[in-house]
Amino acid sequence: MRLRILACALALAAPLAIPTLFGAGCSLPSSDVDGGDLLGVFDRDASAADAAATDAGAKDAGRKDGGAAPVPALSATAAAKPVTRPPTEGSCVAVDGLPDRDIKRTLGRPPCPGSEVLEWKDAAGAPRYACVITPKGIETRAPVPLLVFFHDAGDNPRSVDKETALRKLAARFDLTGDPAHAGFIVLSPQGRALHGNREGAMFDVDYTGEDNVDVATTDHFVSVLTTRGHVDRRRIYAVGAGHGGHMAATYAMMRADRVAAFATYGSDAPRAAWSCPGPPPPAFVMYRACDQIAPCASVERWLRARDAIAAETTGLRLGAANGEEPSCAIDKKCTKIVGTALHRRWPKGREEDLLRFLSRHTLSVAP
Repeated sequence: MRLRILACALALAAPLAIPTLFGAGCSLPSSDVDGGDLLGVFDRDASAADAAATDAGAKDAGRKDGGAAPVPALSATAAAKPVTRPPTEGSCVAVDGLPDRDIKRTLGRPPCPGSEVLEWKDAAGAPRYACVITPKGIETRAPVPLLVFFHDAGDNPRSVDKETALRKLAARFDLTGDPAHAGFIVLSPQGRALHGNREGAMFDVDYTGEDNVDVATTDHFVSVLTTRGHVDRRRIYAVGAGHGGHMAATYAMMRADRVAAFATYGSDAPRAAWSCPGPPPPAFVMYRACDQIAPCASVERWLRARDAIAAETTGLRLGAANGEEPSCAIDKKCTKIVGTALHRRWPKGREEDLLRFLSRHTLSVAP
């Protein structure tokens, strides 16, 4: 399927859809496109339906509950029908790199207020942790979707609460189209303090072997939750910020038999390369026009590469204030200080765009 870049402010304001330019063979927008040129503006996928759903959800959230459910559900979109893909059999990521076992220090339990903390020992004997945010009334809602959130380098699982609105949305956002199963679980594994990195906790994204301890650790925590019967196995998604976005993409590709789709923010191409004939899992990619860690042009090279292998991808290029931008920022205007600060700032308030994309993708799984 073609690569879709969401439009800038025009797509949010105009009732008419902006024509897609990719079908006409136009290149992806980049820093060489004038910001005032409409060639840098691409269509927003189902923008009218999404806007209507958002407005309806906001109005519903303001009403008192009539007793049907404890919390009114926010629906992704009534018009969107999920696309179900079969699980990819076998490994589609060639083994590359070497495992990083050079641990600087052992990390303790992460601070997860109001969340469950899962604990496990990985193959190296190191204690591993994950925070789990579960919506209230899970016993009656289950099964519900699962979002595996990978934090950025130097951060920890608490970034889900500190930087994103995912906890609030997890309580009532309907990813399934069935209000009886509204809400979702958030699983946030903690990385390791690898010696070669000064930023603290991070994931080993440069090694794609099956014995990658971060992949195995995530597998274990996902299995714990699925064994409880709370997880809709058709709707497991990987999400990550910055370095964690590389991990989300890597995990989704290495586990294409269990991850329906993934989403990243501030991340360019991961080291993991897709090797199967069919396309890799669908992706929603949010990035900044000005970013010194994951430069806009670098992200868009990844988007073009995914488009070349028919990988369904929706890109959302953001400015400093989380509004859409028509092109990458000019280098002289994107200083190191500004570009680094913007990279670190998760686009809070754009999570519903991400969730709407994920809601349109499911995986066919055996009973």
